[in-house]
Amino acid sequence: MSTVYNPESDIIAQIERMELEAREVRKRIEQATQKEDRRVLNQQLKELEEQVDLLRSRLP
Repeated sequence: MSTVYNPESDIIAQIERMELEAREVRKRIEQATQKEDRRVLNQQLKELEEQVDLLRSRLP
């Protein structure tokens, strides 16, 4: 029984993990009380979204 390697499935799995992480960051933004905390979390969220967009552009 051989398994065929599918790089697209790896990218899709990575996108899904990053989307889950982004969801958690959004929850933390809602709960943050400090302005500086929100700024850092918003930056993290922006970076995650950019990485997801980059990975999506690699999919056919």
